[in-house]
Amino acid sequence: MGDLMMSVRTRRARRLLVTAGAGALLAAGLNGAGAAAADTRDADVTVSYQCAFPAGPQQVSVRYRAAFPVSAAPGGQVRPGAVTVTLGVPRAAVAGLGAAKIGGTVRVSAVTGQNGASADAGWPALAVEPAAVPDAGAVTLTASGDLPAVTAGPAGDLAFRVGGLALALAPAPAPAEAEAGAGAEAGAEAGTPPDGQAACTPGEGRDQVLATVPLVTPGAGEAPRKQPEKRAALPAGKAPPDCRVLQEEGWQFSGCLYMNGFSNVRKLGGASVLNDPEAPEPALTNVKYNLVPGPTGLGVDVRFRFHEPLRSEATFLTFDFMPTTATMEIDQIGLGTQTAAPYEKGQTRQHVQSSMRVSIRLYDVAVNGTPLEVGDHCQSARPVDVTLSDAPGANITNIVKGGASDGSFEIPPFEGCGVGEDLDPLFTGSVSGPGNYLKITQGAICGLAAATCPPAMPELER
Repeated sequence: MGDLMMSVRTRRARRLLVTAGAGALLAAGLNGAGAAAADTRDADVTVSYQCAFPAGPQQVSVRYRAAFPVSAAPGGQVRPGAVTVTLGVPRAAVAGLGAAKIGGTVRVSAVTGQNGASADAGWPALAVEPAAVPDAGAVTLTASGDLPAVTAGPAGDLAFRVGGLALALAPAPAPAEAEAGAGAEAGAEAGTPPDGQAACTPGEGRDQVLATVPLVTPGAGEAPRKQPEKRAALPAGKAPPDCRVLQEEGWQFSGCLYMNGFSNVRKLGGASVLNDPEAPEPALTNVKYNLVPGPTGLGVDVRFRFHEPLRSEATFLTFDFMPTTATMEIDQIGLGTQTAAPYEKGQTRQHVQSSMRVSIRLYDVAVNGTPLEVGDHCQSARPVDVTLSDAPGANITNIVKGGASDGSFEIPPFEGCGVGEDLDPLFTGSVSGPGNYLKITQGAICGLAAATCPPAMPELER
């Protein structure tokens, strides 16, 4: 549950991604790797393609490297640096050429995206430097060239994406660039390209983000976020206005409480706080409960629900130095259950077990102070099931008085992350997975008796 709060006090973060999502990381500035200049940042993305060669379909690895501005003015010109395209072409794909050295051209279908609209980026055909064909293994080919400037819209980050490509390879010396480029397109349309020519599509079936350039109005700094005022303390005997609003029939007692805790996010190697007591408006939890007679005494059966999602602003360090912040929101799905077995002879506390189903959402993400557009629906792809119980030696005595319990849970993959680019792999790769530890401390229930109100926020227990 409280896992994705990423880490309010995280000391280290492990690697975030090494696959396609790394392109998004680079684009967003999460990659601390070298900037080409003070006002540019290098993009370095590898895409796997399926290419339809005359000899049969082949998988081709294509690496894109280029420098992009770290930001641009709304409505202004965005001018990328030169691009270098490195291709790993299986030898079987060009064996029919019967050449010791090959060259040619590569034409990449690149587009820009902004606010849901796409446009052709206008990349020219790039000349492939002649390279020797090895006796075995892939042929490594390199093409490079300048990229045209594009005009940004008035608002919204500008994403550069790479899609399909057309290869036109031939024995060196390569044909003239224009002729080879036209031949690649004509062959693809006819469906019978000559040896060395192929139409290629990304293996994932969609365009891949190469870089994202945020738009910044010159001279305008980031607007400071308005911090909510801390709630005024309630007088003794007074319950919060949102207390006892859980609408469930058939229960003897009702009340409310505060809970908080820590979660260890295994992939990030750090702990995060849940429902931070220092937050201006910590979330309240409402409860309904019955006393259940048993052979040795009374047990307790509880239903609970967060009155509002639990939120925490989290900070972690990407690559051990890049500060990344996010607001994590945990919303409950349905009612949670909590049971306390009757006291057994000689025991001074009840055995307590809790279970709940939640969803996790991320928003207000920023990397080194630069906002990262994740959209309004960046959330866990499926519900998160959490089960907690009192460990041996735990300080919980019973549900009414509160105490600590713990357990572990799995963080599902994420979906719906990104505006104009797919950031799902970023969050899935950085935090999703099993074995995340959670410890929750529940405060005493503010119930019918005035002496039990207002509910007290328990101290955080590690």
